[in-house]
Amino acid sequence: MQVTEVTDSFNLNNVVPFFQPIMDLSNNAVWSYECLARLLTIDHNPYLPTEFLFLVERQQSVAHLTQTVFSRSASYFRDINMAWNINLSLSDMTDTDTLSFLQSQLADYPNPKRISIEITAKNALLESAKFSHFCEICDALGVNIVIDNFEQQECDLQAILTLPISAIKVSAELFDKSGSDLVIADFVKSLISAATANNIAVIAERVEQKTTLEIVKNLGVKYAQGFYFSQPKANTN
Repeated sequence: MQVTEVTDSFNLNNVVPFFQPIMDLSNNAVWSYECLARLLTIDHNPYLPTEFLFLVERQQSVAHLTQTVFSRSASYFRDINMAWNINLSLSDMTDTDTLSFLQSQLADYPNPKRISIEITAKNALLESAKFSHFCEICDALGVNIVIDNFEQQECDLQAILTLPISAIKVSAELFDKSGSDLVIADFVKSLISAATANNIAVIAERVEQKTTLEIVKNLGVKYAQGFYFSQPKANTN
C-alpha cells in the first residue's frame, strides 16, 4: 500500500532509521543492528520504503534519502559500542555526492569498523567494476561490506567469496529447503564451509520460525536476523 495521505507535504525529515538486531546465536546476544528507513506520518505509523519510495523518486531525492538515514544512524550509534549496518543501492555506489558525504561523515567517526554497508548480491556481481571501485572507497574509509539477498539460483557462490566482504546474508528459505532437499543441503553446507575458510560470516536472514532457527543452528551458522527475534524498532531500547 502506498502512502496516499502525504503528497506535496512529503519531507525527508519524517524519514527515520528503525533498527533490527542481528543476533549472535552462540550467546543469544545482539551482534549488530541493521538500520532501515521508515517514514513516520502525522499519525506516527511507520511506512516501508516500498510504500513511499515513489515520493522520493518524484522529488529526485534518492541520494538525499540515503544520506539522511546514514547520518541519523551514525549519530545514534556514535557513542554506543555497537556494530551497525545500512543498505546502499547501485545508484548510491556511483553517486559522487553520496561518496563525498560518506567521506565527510566518517572523517572523525570513532571506529568506522563498526559500520557495515550492505550491497545486494545482484548489484555486486552484475556491476562488478562499479562494485570493485566502491570496495576500494570503503576500504579507505575503514568500513565493512556485507552481501545481502544471496540466493542459490541467482548468484555464483565462488564469485561472491572472492569479493572483499566481511559477511554474506542468506535467506532463511534456503535453510528451510535444505531440510528436505539433499542438493540444497549440500550447497548450504559447502557455502558455510567456504565462507568460514574465507573468514566471511554467514547470516541467516528473514528467520521467522523456531523450526528455521533450529535448522540454522544445526548447520553451524552463528548469526541470524528476522521477526523471530524482533521486528525493526525506532530505537534499540
